[in-house]
Amino acid sequence: MDNNNFNDMGNGFESSYSNQPNTNNFNDKPFVAPTYNGPLDPPRPAYDGLEEPVSMGEWLITYLILLVPCVNIVMMFVWAFSKNEKKSKSNFFKVQLIVVGVMVVLYFAFILIFGAAMLAGIQGTGSSYY
Repeated sequence: MDNNNFNDMGNGFESSYSNQPNTNNFNDKPFVAPTYNGPLDPPRPAYDGLEEPVSMGEWLITYLILLVPCVNIVMMFVWAFSKNEKKSKSNFFKVQLIVVGVMVVLYFAFILIFGAAMLAGIQGTGSSYY
């Protein structure tokens, strides 16, 4: 029995199967395994300039605007929640508004606690001298 001809055994294999180089049956080109090129990058949004750092000149103008009373509070909200403001500046003013809000709450709590204690002390000492 010939090793190259499996038809002699009657199992249906062709003799050309074992003698051919690694080919596929579609177009007789050599089989090339696909290569892995890494994960695909997700699509990036269009560049709008909002990721750039804030320049020194912009910070200087920002701080000069913050020196104006009442305007500073309004501008903090505008810079914090504007869609056209740079991300770093917007995030800074969001944090700044949170800090100012916490400080206002602590200030009122301080006034209530110590104001009540001082008022009770004044009322208690005033009546004991008569």
